Amino acid sequence: MSEMKLLKSICIDTLTAIQNEQFMQNQKKPGHDQWMDYGKDIYSFMSDIQALGFEIILVLGEPGVGKSSGMRTLDKDTNVWFNADNKNPVWEGGKAEYGKKIDPRKPYHFIPSSYKEITATIKSAVDKNLFEKDRYAFITGHTETYKVGNDTKERLKILGKMGTKMQLEGKMETVLYARVEMENGSPKYVLETQNNGFNTARSPQNLFEGKISNDYKMILEKLSNY
Repeated sequence: MSEMKLLKSICIDTLTAIQNEQFMQNQKKPGHDQWMDYGKDIYSFMSDIQALGFEIILVLGEPGVGKSSGMRTLDKDTNVWFNADNKNPVWEGGKAEYGKKIDPRKPYHFIPSSYKEITATIKSAVDKNLFEKDRYAFITGHTETYKVGNDTKERLKILGKMGTKMQLEGKMETVLYARVEMENGSPKYVLETQNNGFNTARSPQNLFEGKISNDYKMILEKLSNY
């Protein structure tokens, strides 16, 4: 039997689904203080992932714009998918690599319901030296729009107030916005890499072009050599 490859990345897909799950588990409508605190868990979770040695790439966008399918280019058996959205992979070869939601292929596919569950799983793998020294976390989330004067801006969608005030995107050097553009009648899935004045996109200077393909392997290679 061949030795297991060292893991290089994880994909947590999506933060939004975990927030919604926690919200629905509450038996009562959250009070004012509890509602204000929603989102603080995300900040702590991001900090925990970074403390475990991961560089975070935050990928934001509406449903169906290619956030998950960016995993299609990653080398086989080097990525762990934390499929909080509880969906089947829809890209070519995805089911062969990760299995289906009713039968996820372990240890590369988990259906988590909480931040603690994800952190515990990752920590166990790190403690067993299953990850490369340089490791990365793709964390996906949905977006929301909000008004500033007459301008409409875009950011990570967070339940409650406190998480928004914490400006979570500021914890990461790389925040990408997933978009769909039509090209000759066919959809083209791209990632915006730089802030346009109306969103929170960012990336290291001169590392990427303004728009890139949703190719997670290419992103890892660029970051590894930066």
